[in-house]
Amino acid sequence: MNDLALNSLYVQTSGERSQMSARDMLRLLRDHIVEVLGVALFVTALALAYVFLATPVYEADVLVRVDQTEPNALGLSTLNGQQGQPYTPPAPSPSAEMAVMQSRSVLEPIIRKYRFDVTITPKTLPVIGSLANRFATPGQPSAAWFGMRSYAWGGEQVHIGQLDVPHSLEERDLTLTTLEGGRYELSGPGGAILTGKVGELARSSNGVSMLVTQLVARPGTQFGVKHWAMLDAIKRFSKDLKVSDKVKDTGLVQIAYTDSHPGMAAEIANAISQQYMATAVAARQRNDTATLAFINKELPRLHADLEQAERAQASFQTSAQSMQPTTEAQAYLQGGIDFDRRIADLQIQRTQLLDKYTPDSRWVRNIDQQLSQLQAQKDQFNARFTAMPASERKNADLARNAKVAEAVYLGMTQKAEELSVRRASTTGGAHIVDEAEVPFKPVKPEPLLILPGGAVLGLLLGTMSVFVRRHVMTGVTDPLFVEARLGVPLMGEVFYSQQQLRLDQEIGALQRRSLASRSTPGAPARLPQHASADARAAAPGAGVSKVLADRYPDDPTIEALRSVRTALSLDLAHAPNNIVMMAGPTPSAGKSFVAANMAVLHAEVGSRVLLIDADMRNGHLAYFFGQPNRGGLSEVLKGAMQPHQALRRTSVEGLTLMSCGSRITNPAALLMRQNFRAILQQFSQEYDLVIVDTPPFLVVTDAAIIAGDAGATVLVLRSGMQSEEEIAETVRKLERSEARVTGAVFNAIPPTRSHRYYGYYGSGDDTEPVFDAQA
Repeated sequence: MNDLALNSLYVQTSGERSQMSARDMLRLLRDHIVEVLGVALFVTALALAYVFLATPVYEADVLVRVDQTEPNALGLSTLNGQQGQPYTPPAPSPSAEMAVMQSRSVLEPIIRKYRFDVTITPKTLPVIGSLANRFATPGQPSAAWFGMRSYAWGGEQVHIGQLDVPHSLEERDLTLTTLEGGRYELSGPGGAILTGKVGELARSSNGVSMLVTQLVARPGTQFGVKHWAMLDAIKRFSKDLKVSDKVKDTGLVQIAYTDSHPGMAAEIANAISQQYMATAVAARQRNDTATLAFINKELPRLHADLEQAERAQASFQTSAQSMQPTTEAQAYLQGGIDFDRRIADLQIQRTQLLDKYTPDSRWVRNIDQQLSQLQAQKDQFNARFTAMPASERKNADLARNAKVAEAVYLGMTQKAEELSVRRASTTGGAHIVDEAEVPFKPVKPEPLLILPGGAVLGLLLGTMSVFVRRHVMTGVTDPLFVEARLGVPLMGEVFYSQQQLRLDQEIGALQRRSLASRSTPGAPARLPQHASADARAAAPGAGVSKVLADRYPDDPTIEALRSVRTALSLDLAHAPNNIVMMAGPTPSAGKSFVAANMAVLHAEVGSRVLLIDADMRNGHLAYFFGQPNRGGLSEVLKGAMQPHQALRRTSVEGLTLMSCGSRITNPAALLMRQNFRAILQQFSQEYDLVIVDTPPFLVVTDAAIIAGDAGATVLVLRSGMQSEEEIAETVRKLERSEARVTGAVFNAIPPTRSHRYYGYYGSGDDTEPVFDAQA
């Protein structure tokens, strides 16, 4: 144990500090199961409170079927230029119609009609206001709680039928205060704006007009009022609106709206669907009107083309005296009619598209590409009939032109009649399949989802808090860490003690009296060895012991310290001397507690024990034995007192105490003198065991000075107090001080489920933690 490989051990600590085995994790959770369950119960209680206090939200939905639109307004099909398939220019689709349903043209009339651009919020206290409103009856305002008459306590009803404000007051916080006799006052950032009466339109000089149609509230109750800009009102309204495909690519669209009032949810959903239908009808009527105007403009020209074609055909047949074409001419005629009809359709459609798109748009360019392809195919077709007589060919061309002109003219005439009829209809390419019904059950909050979710979240948070405190917020809590990772043997695990808590109160009272009095006690002389027990008990300074091992020897904590005594006794058999130094990394580790109790335990087996308090900065070992500090080690080292004059007998047989003496500012200089080493060597020969309590190792250098003179050093650690780096740094400094580390005592361990043997010794009230006594 003289050689500690601190360098390699410290590197290992830094590299492995976050590693925990599955067994370690389970043990950690088992030790803190009450904490985990407590967090889970708390979060579940919050979830339950939310379910109880949250305003129920209802959802109503409408199912709309969007009809398949025709290829173009003229009803003329076009061909895909690359695949020869019917090609459709831009036309409404379900996704496009879903966007229309959420557009300003649809939502703005709804917002204006139901005044969603005005919000009214009762002035309430957080949580308490929601709780009061939960138990209130609508339309019956509750009495004010705690005398707070300006707050709403449930049952209030307010409806604003009209609110117009200038641009400067849009989205500004206004306050509506109820007055006596059905009157109210509207105030803003600059003070009162207007005063009005329910049911009457009130106006102000700065352009504010307001109509309150309903006001049920106690006089003095205040409400927050805000008029939203239309764009922001639409954004707020859209948060409660959901438009989605009922079944993808089927044209079935679902419009769902949520509201705290089930009747209002259904009414708004139906209103949105009706407004969409009205918008769609108006859009189709506008489109049909434009298309009909285009057809009516083209019909005279098409009629003239038809008459000209027919006159040309009749004139040629009269002059050529040919009425019926040959078989070859018949084939040429039929094929040419097909090409010319398709070309004519495309040309008419191109003319219509140019009213909406530029010639460079992809829709017009696609038509141009199809015209080029059809013209090329027509040229190839005509090339097959080059051997046909010219007269027959011309006769077929004229007949073809007449038939194509007739077909186009008749088709446009028929389309004009259809558009005239459809323009008068009230359908807009969509139909309402299912209207919204008043919902019965709210969709939010969902207790079956929130409560289990809260429990699971609570368990996760509780588990996370345990691991976070284990790795970040607290120090080492596993006694095996010191032995497994630093190579320092674990001499014992010392538990909290409820009995020590009572002793702490006595020690604290004695310490306060000592600090208040500041009276220097007489320095009791060392009694001769042949003095009787009665004489020693009556000696000055022999106060009532407040050491746990002396007052409560059967405490489970003392049983753990007895195992430390056994390990220390075995080690001292091989030590260079019988001087034992108690060291700790930081304050409150429990060095003084362990030192005092180890001294009593060794004395109870017949050893002559000297307990020295070497913490001349903040020592308090003397208070454990009901004695003051002054007249101790500091006076001896300064030469104001002889070593044996500073020795004090205690109420414990065989135990002698040397207190720290008066507190000084630079004890390290005194400890480095040769007389301190000589004093230790002298007492080492006179006593069976010398226990030296030292200041924290990482705070001051006093303990490092004493370490080389001690035959054994016991490292005292407190559960959860020191970090892994602090413990490793302490062991490394002990090595530099040439200390002989016997082992470590893990102090103040709270009893957990992992310590199975604690309950064997303990009684019912030995399980409470003590934070001061063992520090």
